[in-house]
Amino acid sequence: MSDSMKLSRAIDFFKDSGSATTITQENTADEVVIDRITFDSRAVTANTLFVCKGLNFKASYLKDAVDRGAVAYLSEQDYAADIPGIIVEDIRLAMAQLANFFYQSPWQDVAISGITGTKGKTTTAGFVNQILTLDSQKKGQALPGFVSSTFNYDGLEKTPSTLTTPEAMDLYEMLARMRDNGVKRATMEVSSQALKYHRVDDVKMQVVAFLNISPDHISPVEHPTFADYFQSKLRIFDHGKVAVINEDTDHYEEILKAAQDAENIERIVTVSRKNPAADYFADELAFGETKQTFVVKNQGEAIPMALNVLGHFNINNALVAAAIARENDVEWATIQKALGDAKTDGRMEIYRSADNQLTFVVDFAHNKISFEELFSSVKEMAPDNDIRIVFGSAGGKAENRRADMGHVAGLNTNEIYLTSDDPNYEDSYKIMAEIEEAINGVNPDAKVRSNLDRTGSIYMAYKDAIASGKPTTIVVAGKGSEDTIKINGRNEFYVPDFEYVQQLIAFYEFKGRI
Repeated sequence: MSDSMKLSRAIDFFKDSGSATTITQENTADEVVIDRITFDSRAVTANTLFVCKGLNFKASYLKDAVDRGAVAYLSEQDYAADIPGIIVEDIRLAMAQLANFFYQSPWQDVAISGITGTKGKTTTAGFVNQILTLDSQKKGQALPGFVSSTFNYDGLEKTPSTLTTPEAMDLYEMLARMRDNGVKRATMEVSSQALKYHRVDDVKMQVVAFLNISPDHISPVEHPTFADYFQSKLRIFDHGKVAVINEDTDHYEEILKAAQDAENIERIVTVSRKNPAADYFADELAFGETKQTFVVKNQGEAIPMALNVLGHFNINNALVAAAIARENDVEWATIQKALGDAKTDGRMEIYRSADNQLTFVVDFAHNKISFEELFSSVKEMAPDNDIRIVFGSAGGKAENRRADMGHVAGLNTNEIYLTSDDPNYEDSYKIMAEIEEAINGVNPDAKVRSNLDRTGSIYMAYKDAIASGKPTTIVVAGKGSEDTIKINGRNEFYVPDFEYVQQLIAFYEFKGRI
């Protein structure tokens, strides 16, 4: 299916929608053909409609785009360029409208399951993708599409992702590739930013899931208040037919009401590990050293499940994934098999020494709710162990996390090692000082060490644990399986946490033999 059009069609579309305020050089529009749309001047080729977006946009970017072959532009400002321009009031809204129009509503041919929440989007989306992949393989169908913070898959090519949910133009292009590649089902993480800034505006989804909510992404450049963050998340219900909701989250009643009030939601499905009346209830929970088991109660059935990922919160994620899978007509046997084999890199990964004196837990936890769940799981896994934690917080976003994580850490351990975690353009020592202030506010006796070198901090925690002579769990939080750290706008490579802790355990075992 060709994605190409006359510029005059795009102009008529924006006129009809009332989005355009001005059209420049309209008299030449019938002669202009649009073969590509992009907001990246470096990606411009012949016959491109270029989008001028961003607070830091410069007229020179448009000139560069014209030099590369741009034949029209979309902008909030008239740049008096030598090519026709469509001037709009809201460029983010216009981007989504243009992408949907240009790519001919590709979501219509792909049954999308969209997942949002403060914590667990990536894990749950991964569970769903693994279930749908196995189901597709069994049925001889095209593999499902995937849009996540870890990677994207369009039915033909797997690519790394840079955003949890891509910008509108990238997202619609990806959905168009899925459509053209014969993909019939897809799973997508949907961020609050995507919902707030119109990235998914016209996308209709088969299933939408709301995992949980707690204060996060509160900063001048993201969400100014929790209310803004929450309301942005609730917009997901405007996009689905079936809503799957985790009952065990804070603000459940408000979430449920939002789903009930959404005109397009036809049915609401609930999951819980606390309420037996939920549509999908996790019963008979058993927590082992490397896996956990439970029984799903659903419509009179009792389906035994095993999950190789620890943490009770992951049972909720698995319940949501199972509910989504059932809405995609997947058999329980396939769900059991896929969840039983599921692995999520960097999430509750456990590494132990042979004598059980030393346990490392590597996890992506990087906000209040994930920290609370992480400590809860670690204590249940090894209740008699001392706990030490290594973590930091990202720069330039979600500033509320610093106090939140410091508060939770201070309440749960006296042994805390602060380090660097994607500081970007911020001073790491300033970030660590803000975290330490929150720790001291709840636990003045906490022993806090700060070290910019991430592996150095992990090694310090290891040395102190060995010196204590006590069985110890060392939690390494924030980066999981990532192998880069963002500093001054660049991704610098370093030894991933999970690799480094394995090296330390190997060193510990070797020393024990000599």
